[in-house]
Amino acid sequence: MSEFDVIVVGAGPAGSSAAIKMASQGLKVLLVERGDPVGSKNVSGGILWGNDLASIIPDWEKSAPLERYVERKVTSFLTTDSEIAIDFKTKKFQEKKTGYSVLRTRLDSFLARKAAQAGAMVVTGVTVDSLAMKDGRVIGVVNEGETITADCVILAEGPNPRVAMAAGLVGKPNDRTVGIGVKHVYKLGENVINERFNLRGNAGFAGEYVLSFLEGDVYAGGFLYTNKDTVSMGVVINMATLRKNGNTHSFDIMEKFAQHPFISSLVEGGQLQEYSAHFVYEGGYEDMPRAYGNGYMLVGDTAGFSFSNGMILQGMNYAISSGILAGEAAIEARKDNDFSAESLSRYQKKLDNSPAVLDKKNFQGISNVVWSPMVHRAMPALLESSLYSMLYESGNPKKHLSQIMMKSLKSSGMSSKDLMLQGYRLMRRM
Repeated sequence: MSEFDVIVVGAGPAGSSAAIKMASQGLKVLLVERGDPVGSKNVSGGILWGNDLASIIPDWEKSAPLERYVERKVTSFLTTDSEIAIDFKTKKFQEKKTGYSVLRTRLDSFLARKAAQAGAMVVTGVTVDSLAMKDGRVIGVVNEGETITADCVILAEGPNPRVAMAAGLVGKPNDRTVGIGVKHVYKLGENVINERFNLRGNAGFAGEYVLSFLEGDVYAGGFLYTNKDTVSMGVVINMATLRKNGNTHSFDIMEKFAQHPFISSLVEGGQLQEYSAHFVYEGGYEDMPRAYGNGYMLVGDTAGFSFSNGMILQGMNYAISSGILAGEAAIEARKDNDFSAESLSRYQKKLDNSPAVLDKKNFQGISNVVWSPMVHRAMPALLESSLYSMLYESGNPKKHLSQIMMKSLKSSGMSSKDLMLQGYRLMRRM
């Protein structure tokens, strides 16, 4: 007889959500986290989108350590001299919240406490060395030579799943499936943040940027999120272009983003409180591993659940929903007393009908657009040239927009045929 029904490896949003779901239904759950305190190993930028937590913590919007709700969402191209932005701000987000900024050390600790309150045993500062296997099935985990047994193990290790890789359950990270994330947290004070970002009360700002000013054909995106009295700022760098360049370092890119004239003024005078760097999952639907097997399930980033289409950058909501669905599958498997691969395939069926998989499936190939020369070079240059020509008063007779666009197109070196083709692909993928 196993010591636990389920062992969960990793107390991020995916792992703790699974533990809460299972423990609240009476399963004997062990939640193991190598970070101490919980959340200290993360590098998430920090917007929790959606309402997935409501099914396991009905009052989460009142009880969770949320920083600010997102009222203003900005998506920008940053060139050397300019910022071209879609700046969306609406009272509708105030009336019906769609996302909150969070600090993961606080959120992850909150979720782990909820798991403990639901009945799970939570241990921190403990590293799982490997999975324990017998007759082709997972029967527990190994720590410092000692085996702890369970009928099922849920792996929630994040984008660099060491235990899952060692067991051959997922492939090694590569330039296609991961990027490098670097994050700073600056303390600015609540009043300063409200003034600089034009906010009131607990309203917040979420900005995501294409860093098209970078030299050497290195592609990267940036983010800037407001918390109560701090700002989370970071970059996600495409590994393939960084490796090909060979001369640029991730911390240089972070520094260039922080010093950009339209960013530096927002964090000026801020006191650096936190610095972190980590892999960020970037793989698509085609890169996702099978999420279940004999005695195990994969959740969160370990199973490939993060999403970006250039306008939307999300991960924690998918992690939570996948954790909850894995918890449901484990509860049903416990009732059947069957944790075989065939029994746990119910988890995959639940995933296949959820936004977590449907979004990945419906946006297949989007990474080819997000990390394309069109998005990082041609489009920002075309927009900057056209807007400057249209808005600068030269004293000469004015031209129609089509004339301005054609002139800008010629100066960018891109043909109208290429623009139409790339634009069509962009719209189709997004």
